[in-house]
Amino acid sequence: MRVLAQALILYLTVPPAVAQSLRITLIDVDQGAATLVVSPSGNTLLIDTGKNGHGTRLKAAMARAAVTRIDHLVITHYHEDHYGGADDLVNPPNPAQVVNVHDRGDKTFLPADKLAEPTYADYETALGHRALHLMRGETIALDPAMLITCVASGSVVLGEDPIHHGPDENDMSIGLLIQFGNFRYFVGGDMHEHTESKIAAQDLVMDVDVYQANHHGSHTSTADNLLADMRPTLVVISNGNDGGYQHPRQVTLNKFAAMSPRPTVLQTNKYLKGEAGGNVADEFIADLVPAGAEGDIVLTVEPNGAYTASYRGIARPFQAKPRSTTAAPALSIVSLLPNPVGEDRILEEVELRNNTSSAIVLTGWLLRDASGRVWALSSIGQLEAGASATIQRGGMAMSLDNGGDTIELLGNVGAVIDRLTYGPTGEGVRIANQ
Repeated sequence: MRVLAQALILYLTVPPAVAQSLRITLIDVDQGAATLVVSPSGNTLLIDTGKNGHGTRLKAAMARAAVTRIDHLVITHYHEDHYGGADDLVNPPNPAQVVNVHDRGDKTFLPADKLAEPTYADYETALGHRALHLMRGETIALDPAMLITCVASGSVVLGEDPIHHGPDENDMSIGLLIQFGNFRYFVGGDMHEHTESKIAAQDLVMDVDVYQANHHGSHTSTADNLLADMRPTLVVISNGNDGGYQHPRQVTLNKFAAMSPRPTVLQTNKYLKGEAGGNVADEFIADLVPAGAEGDIVLTVEPNGAYTASYRGIARPFQAKPRSTTAAPALSIVSLLPNPVGEDRILEEVELRNNTSSAIVLTGWLLRDASGRVWALSSIGQLEAGASATIQRGGMAMSLDNGGDTIELLGNVGAVIDRLTYGPTGEGVRIANQ
């Protein structure tokens, strides 16, 4: 069964269980990407693994972060600069333990040349063969104080209907929204404007604090409408000194510079080969002589929303944006389990949360599906302030359609309080509300 987050809702501040910091490291893997997330409780998420041969850089970053295993590995898409270091990570010397592996799935549709690629074969042999298909609307249960939501996978975004696939492998990248209290971080692999624009159309990634620039700051990414939604305070770019790719592109840096308010932009490496590539000022670049692995950028996020970006002996302080809790309804649908392991008629589940400072009596409250059938919630009784509750279907007429549905939460006077629309889902997959 997939490991999924339990009871959280986007835009609602999530108080940490323990007052410890979140650490996010952009590991210097040259023209590639690898992002290490260490949660307040010490659990770890690694997003991508850089290029072939970069296992030593990954293990060194883990050692600096005082971690010895990866609880969740996410490979955003099937390009070598994002999965190439996976086999090095788990091979001698000093192999790292990787517990859960996730990628974008759909491997039977990959072209023959990709399946025959030696580095891809190494990834499959080492870790990819046991990867779970991470799909839009699923969450990764890394820490009770965090919410990590997959908003896009395989160029399909949360809430998209009908589905329109993207044009290439880059655009198939997994997109993750990471939340810790008021702090929000978005990372989308090498996602292009096609999928970015669909994310923006659904308002899935709003008002982030940090944006890890898609596709290393390429001109093919960072769509205007997504950037307008995100309005990042800080942009971090994982790039190398590669004249073939010329990342970051100056046109993308110009986009950031034209924003109001203007975000701070950091690069892992200085780009020195001219043409369409560009750079921010030296004081915002982690490695000015990009010949080694000195370009890590480390973010340390405190429970109160204060965060620091550290690199090359420089520490830049920031503060997470304030979040209004009034945007959330009094009672909200947190998640659904439409396709449980077992009999749907009995075991389907809906999880609700009281977002107010007072108890709510659920007499007369209902759930309603797209066909108009309802599911009574009165058996929950009273839901205390800030509390969550899970109710099973138990034979009620309303079903959670495994092929997708729209579920509405109705108050005791019949008004629609909240709704959740989802697409086809697999067995045991819990759908998080956005």
